[in-house]
This record gives sequence, C-alpha cells and structure tokens, in this order.
Amino acid sequence: MLNDLLKSIDYEIYIFDQDDTRVAQGKWNNVLEFAAWIAKKGEEDDKNLLQLTQTIALITLLEGREEEAPDAVRLSTLHAAKGLEFGHVFLVGIEENILPHRDAVDEGRLEEERRLMYVGVTRAKKSLTLSYCSRRKRARESVACDPSRFIDELGDDVRMPEKPTTADAKANGSDRLAALKAMLG
Repeated sequence: MLNDLLKSIDYEIYIFDQDDTRVAQGKWNNVLEFAAWIAKKGEEDDKNLLQLTQTIALITLLEGREEEAPDAVRLSTLHAAKGLEFGHVFLVGIEENILPHRDAVDEGRLEEERRLMYVGVTRAKKSLTLSYCSRRKRARESVACDPSRFIDELGDDVRMPEKPTTADAKANGSDRLAALKAMLG
C-alpha cells in the first residue's frame, strides 16, 4: 500500500525536483528502505499500516520521555497512553455518548470502552481529575449531558465537587469582573 501511495503522488519525482541528483538519490533510497522495512515488519508482526503507524507513534512518544520536562503538559488519546504513567492526569469529557461512545454502546462494545476508561484512570501516579459537561453545544443547540456511567463504577473514592448555587455563581462572576476592572483601571 505504501509503495502504491508513493507512486500515485509521484514522490520520487518530487524528491528529485527538490535537490541535486546525489542528495535526492540518498533521500529516495531512505524512502525505499523505510517502505521495505514497513512491509517486512507488517508481515512479521501481522499488522496493517495503521497498526504499524500507531506502534511507531508509541515508540516515538516513549523515546521522548527521557527528556521529560516536569512542568510540561502532554495531550494524548487513551489509546496512545497505554503503558505510560503521568504525575497528574485530567480525563476530559467523561460523559455518556463520549465515554462510553454512543456507537460502542449500540454495538455491544461496552466492555472495550470500560477498558479504555481503566487505561485512563490507571495512568495517574499522584492525582486524577475527571470532568464532564452538564451542557454541550451540538449543531447550534445546547443539549444536556449526563456523566459517564463509569464514574459511578469507580466507587466511593471519587469526590464530587459541590455545585454552586445560582447566587454563588453570580457573586463569583461579579467578584471576578470587579477584579478585572480593578486591574485594568
């Protein structure tokens, strides 16, 4: 598949148009060597191109951990986070129809979604924060959202924040606005 892609986009011609012949030949040989390695690795590991790409991405992510900056934020999918650990983990959008995904529920793949949630939860070394929306915009409409069923399955160790009253929310908003005005004034 990769060789077909390279031919269809005329990648060899592109490389030779960019550099002199000697440099271009070296680059093209690297491309051919990489394509051959991908094909061989795919056969050996019985993986398709997508699976190999995910493996390479994970290897790259793991290699980058050696230069890990302690004050860095890393964004990741749950799939890419398998096997990794982080000091503080924030799982965002833990809502019904997102995790578990609506299609997975409809197709009877709830256990697969539960395992994904487990992957996310177990990545945290020090703290784990789960968040969900009470309302979300979908196609210009504001729709109510329910927390994921997986949050309840975590048990009593989960601390839910107290919901502020409408009066508290207005007061906090007024206080923030006053502080901003004071900073600008």
